[in-house]
Amino acid sequence: MSEFKAKSKRYGGGFRAFFFDWMILLLFVVLVAASAVTSEKFRTVGNIMNVLRQASFISIIAMGEFFVILTGQMDMSISSTIGMTSIFFAGFVVNNGIPLGIALVLVLLMAVVVGLINGALTVYGKMPSFIATLVVMNVLKGIYYIYSKGLPISGVPTSFNYLGAGYIGIVPFQVIMMLLIAAMLYVITKYTAVGRGFYAVGGNLEASKLSGNVNIGEGLLFDVMTIVVLGGTSLTGGRGKVFGVVIGALFLQVISNIMVLMSIDTYWQWVVKGVILVAVVLIDSNTKKD
Repeated sequence: MSEFKAKSKRYGGGFRAFFFDWMILLLFVVLVAASAVTSEKFRTVGNIMNVLRQASFISIIAMGEFFVILTGQMDMSISSTIGMTSIFFAGFVVNNGIPLGIALVLVLLMAVVVGLINGALTVYGKMPSFIATLVVMNVLKGIYYIYSKGLPISGVPTSFNYLGAGYIGIVPFQVIMMLLIAAMLYVITKYTAVGRGFYAVGGNLEASKLSGNVNIGEGLLFDVMTIVVLGGTSLTGGRGKVFGVVIGALFLQVISNIMVLMSIDTYWQWVVKGVILVAVVLIDSNTKKD
């Protein structure tokens, strides 16, 4: 049976599968149009660039989680990994005088080690990925609170702020990074054996601006999960698009932005995000055939 036929059989094929894959783009267009009509401030160039900049940060993180969920797994340690690498990066630069480039390489290696530990616990330790990464999440949180003693680390050179606050023309540098990363990952998933392997594993269940604050990264997990699923990635693995993750991040950020512009209580954002996640998961569950 061809890959297309097998996928169509699993997910019901036809309109339902098509709708799930592309509904986020349709809903995003409708949301932007409605927001533009509702608020004049939303239509300003400054606000649009602000939405893009804020969405790019969470989108880049979500693109990493995308590959985990694509294989039918789940990584709960992302927020603590961000927190740990941010704290240690600030500490290396401010407290130890390590150059920015070397500090970046060191924290990148730390993140790789965390990923290897998560993978080893899941594959060789036979632990459910949810439990394994939940344990790692708490361990990492303890480590970076011990390292920082619960205090913020400030004093990173202002030149580093360009990564999170710089612009090329009127476009935030973060947005350009997001687009480049998305393009690179699209090529990997579409045209390489490694990228196709992520789909195969998931499809077969049997086979910023870093200031050194100690709570950086906390609260990102729910948004990241929502964005990945909202973008059309199935929680059971085997289906999803990098493009969908980017649109999912923009969709969620536009909702937050328009609620702020309309002076709606920010706590309602939690409610809205929760409702969105439940709705998308229900759609995903009812798209697949038993």
